[in-house]
Amino acid sequence: MVVLCLWLLQACALVPTTPYDSSTDKSITRLQKHAAQHFVGPCDYAEFTDFYDDAAVALSGLLVRAKALPRNGVTVEQLLLLQSSFESLAKLHRLGCLSPVQVADVWRSFDTSFSAILRLELAKKG
Repeated sequence: MVVLCLWLLQACALVPTTPYDSSTDKSITRLQKHAAQHFVGPCDYAEFTDFYDDAAVALSGLLVRAKALPRNGVTVEQLLLLQSSFESLAKLHRLGCLSPVQVADVWRSFDTSFSAILRLELAKKG
C-alpha cells in the first residue's frame, strides 16, 4: 500500500524546469512584434528576404540560449516548432501571395505559438 501511494505521488510530481529567463521573454516578444508587421506588408517574397533572414537568426539565438539552460526541453521543443513554422511560411511565400483568409489562418497559428512560449516562460517566473 505504501509503495502504491509513493508511486502515485511520484506520477503526479511536477516536471522540473529551468527558471524564468527574461532574455527569452524579451526576445520572443520582439520576434512576435516583428512577425506581426510581416503579416500586414506587401506580398512580394523578394521584399521579405531580410525578414526571413532576421527571424532565422533570432530563432537560432533563442535556441542556443534555450538549449544551454538545464531542464528546458519544453521551451526548446516550442522554439523548434516555431522555427519550422517560419521555414514553412517562407516556402509558401516563395510560391506566391497568400489570400487574406490564408494570412489570417497562418497568423493565428503563429500567434498561438508565440503565446504558448510566452505563457510557459511567464509561468516559470511564478
